[in-house]
Amino acid sequence: MKMLLASAFAIALFAGSTSANAGAMYYVTVDTVGNCSVAEGPPSAGQKALGNADGYKTQDEAGAELEKIRGDESVCKGVVE
Repeated sequence: MKMLLASAFAIALFAGSTSANAGAMYYVTVDTVGNCSVAEGPPSAGQKALGNADGYKTQDEAGAELEKIRGDESVCKGVVE
């Protein structure tokens, strides 16, 4: 039983450290009705990535891209903050 608990703890610790080391990616997305936003993680179903489709390393970089396209109604009908 102790071995099982130790193994579970080690797996949980490893999983937490790899996700923290991987770093979050931020995406500028547009949804099905044309609203744009910055999201942590890749676009979900019904969304499309704008700008760098591979994402941005920081939320500030993604936000700067959103500011560039904010006024272009052919891309973004609205912005969700």
